[in-house]
Amino acid sequence: MFDYDSFEGEYESFQWDVHMLIEGTLRAGIRYLDSETETELAKIEEWMKKPASDEWQEHLVDEHVDVLATNAAQQRFLRNMALVGLASRLTHALRAMAKAAETFNSRKKRYGQKDMSEFTRLWVEYKERFGIDFDAHASRIAFIEPLREVRNQIVHDGGEANTIKPLDEIEDPGRDSDILDVWFSAKYPEYVRGMGIGAEVDVSQDLLDKNVKAAIELVAWLSEELRKRELASARTPQR
Repeated sequence: MFDYDSFEGEYESFQWDVHMLIEGTLRAGIRYLDSETETELAKIEEWMKKPASDEWQEHLVDEHVDVLATNAAQQRFLRNMALVGLASRLTHALRAMAKAAETFNSRKKRYGQKDMSEFTRLWVEYKERFGIDFDAHASRIAFIEPLREVRNQIVHDGGEANTIKPLDEIEDPGRDSDILDVWFSAKYPEYVRGMGIGAEVDVSQDLLDKNVKAAIELVAWLSEELRKRELASARTPQR
């Protein structure tokens, strides 16, 4: 029963999905956007070379700027969605490995509390079922909470970095500092583009790459730890 390493299988599947479906789709999308942008800019620049009124030239300049801005916004959206996809696929991998461990350590209850995040509940389950204490391996999951909160800001607040406070929390409607909830911008400035009400969540390629690397390393480590426990259970005499 233990000849096949299901944990290694999940790790390999996770790697493939991340590199091909998430990163590959992102690269393909950016290439397409860049190609479309180059085509549009070439048309505008060709018109800019022709004699025209000052008003028309100004219009063409505005169009040129708009095309570049649209391209940047669309690429930002794709990178943000890639991070959302990474968080979802990581959650699935952690749950899938815990489920695969039913072969040697069955799930006996619901782990953690309802008000915990999905990741915190998983840490509780991994500790209680397998003795994997993430407090002792905090550096391995240090990226998780930022990943989760950035994911939530993108999904639940439409990528807005600063959101409008509820009316009963606004002290002075005349001051932006009282109207806007800026906790996200203050906590994760590296994930923010712009300021004030126009600030947006912006997952840079570098930040995405760092999260991908940390996620793959985490799944690789956990797959090895669970496999060790699976093999150890096979060597333990049954009563």
